Amino acid sequence: QAALLLAQMEPLEAQTQTRQANGDYLTQLLGEVDGIETMRADERVTRNAYHLYVFRYRPEAFGGVPKRRFIESLSAEGIPCSSGYVPLYRERAFTASREDIPFDSAFYGGKVDYAKVSCPVTEHICADEAVWLTQRMLLGTKEDMEDIARAVRKVRVNCAELKQSN
Repeated sequence: QAALLLAQMEPLEAQTQTRQANGDYLTQLLGEVDGIETMRADERVTRNAYHLYVFRYRPEAFGGVPKRRFIESLSAEGIPCSSGYVPLYRERAFTASREDIPFDSAFYGGKVDYAKVSCPVTEHICADEAVWLTQRMLLGTKEDMEDIARAVRKVRVNCAELKQSN
């Protein structure tokens, strides 16, 4: 495993620079599309590794087309993307019977009952708005970033048709 990792260290700097440049460019392009919100850059961050590229899809700006249909449409345009995770506390490790959950919290004073956890904003974003692109996509060319933005704009232009076929 170390040998595999060491071999990957050599191209890492160049790949990181490519992902940063492409991520910044894609942010610029998607920022011009009504109904798409890109992640705000924290001023303290000098470099983004872009493990994932996540943006917020606002269905109301796309005629109410559900996120699932938006993702299917992007995929049909050759842009692989996903809906991402569910909130962590909804994962099986946390939703098993309370006795089976091995997680304790010294701050809470006992086991947390994750069935009682509710973060409605997080749940809404995960279910209805978050769209993920993998970091490999950011290793492409500037033209690839333009293709992504072009596909998003195409879905937006055709949202009425997508809404009818839903």
